[in-house]
Amino acid sequence: MCGVYFTNRNESAKSDKNFLLRGPDCFNQVESEGINMCHSLLSLTGEFTKQPIEQSDVKLIFNGQIYNYDNQAYSSDSYFVLNEYLTKDLNFWENLDGEYAVVIHDKKKEVVVFATDIFGTKPLFYCIDNGKISISSLTSTLKMNNHKNIIKCSPNTLYTFNLSTNELTIQSNYFKFKLDQYKTNFDDWNDKFIESIKKRFGELRHEIILPLSSGHDSGAIACAFELLDIKYYSYSIFKGEHKKILTSRLIKRLATSPSKSRIRKDLQNANIRDEVLNHIKNNSDPFFYGPAIDSLSINGIEDPGAIGLSYILNKAKKMSNKIKIVASGQGGDEIYSNNQNYTFDKPNPQCFTNNLEDIFPWQNFFYGAQMSYLSKEESIGGSHGLETRYPFLDKELVQEYLSLSPDIKNKFYKSPITNFLKINGYPYRNDEVKSGFNP
Repeated sequence: MCGVYFTNRNESAKSDKNFLLRGPDCFNQVESEGINMCHSLLSLTGEFTKQPIEQSDVKLIFNGQIYNYDNQAYSSDSYFVLNEYLTKDLNFWENLDGEYAVVIHDKKKEVVVFATDIFGTKPLFYCIDNGKISISSLTSTLKMNNHKNIIKCSPNTLYTFNLSTNELTIQSNYFKFKLDQYKTNFDDWNDKFIESIKKRFGELRHEIILPLSSGHDSGAIACAFELLDIKYYSYSIFKGEHKKILTSRLIKRLATSPSKSRIRKDLQNANIRDEVLNHIKNNSDPFFYGPAIDSLSINGIEDPGAIGLSYILNKAKKMSNKIKIVASGQGGDEIYSNNQNYTFDKPNPQCFTNNLEDIFPWQNFFYGAQMSYLSKEESIGGSHGLETRYPFLDKELVQEYLSLSPDIKNKFYKSPITNFLKINGYPYRNDEVKSGFNP
């Protein structure tokens, strides 16, 4: 991930080591007429592009990846986003297919526009003090600049701050999913899942790490990688997993990619856990869990899943310095499971009926476990200088799930994912047990 920072105060992000870790390839800062824009770059696609970029008195800083930009017409996806704003104004998001956070300063209109993608995969935080605004990828950068009233940006929400009047306008739910449940088979979902994997992980100039468990979500990603012949590294920890299923998956891995597969029994060694925990404390932006954006009160730093993920990503970087991308199964539980037994307040719907409008969006769709665990994924991944991508949160794939008839949604546990594993002969658990990642 990259780091973005905007402020109309006399402050900067250049002294925050956590900010620099997230964009290890380049730090750039542009100050002009009381506006300061900082960016730390993790360069993954397109030409090496320092930010902010500028055209027609509009500056942009960007974190993430847009998958549908024309690389023949634009040197990087940042220029595509800027052009979308110049041509569509506040509707710039309409044609963006990706995972991102963006901050746009329009000098002529005297506004700063900022937003995340539909699910808020790439976080943004802001503070407004005495008519001045600061916006950041990290809370640590805001705290370093002595800000206290830090607000996390909501997913699927567009913010516009008028730098002349100091008024903040918030447009919620800028993207609307369609709630007609009419599709009677999984074919379109299967096609969109393959497309989601291909656009995120196909033809990369960097390597991929997949934390491979016995669960449905990482299994479906691994299965799709095999179908598309996408090479990847994997790391597995046996503790808490279904040993027969994980062993079957690892036999397939070791037969085809032994040098790119790693296995560990557990993380019960106290010295190892302390070392990992120290890394998280010293290098990760603080992340918190809870049912809603205004009640994220549970400190996630000692979450066993966070410790396991950080350990795996540290080992991955030692496996190959070309690893820059993390394949995450986040969203598999929160969107596609109707038997999610872990939650911070309200569980997913156990059974879908003909009236999807009555339950949509369920709490974990945008908030709850979704927002909570996305913050973990981004904070841990960023602390290792890696970008995390989320194929299950592809907006077209999610739309395909919502469009499935109730009978098809209710057919299996994690119905479309189970079906995908089943028809492709990939090992999976034929039950509804969710053990969680606790190495």
